[in-house]
Amino acid sequence: MLFDKDKIQKINLFENLTNSKVKDILEDERIVFIVEEGELGKALGKHAKNIKMIENMMHKRIKVIEFNHDPLKFAKNFIYPTETENINLNNNIVEIKARDRKSKGLLIGRDGRNLQELNKIFKEYFKLEIKIL
Repeated sequence: MLFDKDKIQKINLFENLTNSKVKDILEDERIVFIVEEGELGKALGKHAKNIKMIENMMHKRIKVIEFNHDPLKFAKNFIYPTETENINLNNNIVEIKARDRKSKGLLIGRDGRNLQELNKIFKEYFKLEIKIL
């Protein structure tokens, strides 16, 4: 995974302000920082003050996700706070069963953006595909 200069600057800023280690960054209308396991508390800060400060500095919404080597736990972390009935691994496909239509819509996102983002990350780290049921 290669980062351009802009992403490297954002990662450095985030790491310096939060004292947490960034594993990956995704960027579209918001910035998603994926932090190493056990780093979420440091990244957020007390009462999420770190996130609020960084959002003000970057003028973009920020989401922080804690990485996990278990793909099912990572999927749960990634889609939080959207609630699901269950998350299963079936033949290299992570199946996420939405609780209701609203949850399913949030998981898929406008024009399928959330699902595309999730699939990109899962292909890169786990060689798995995501399916929303």
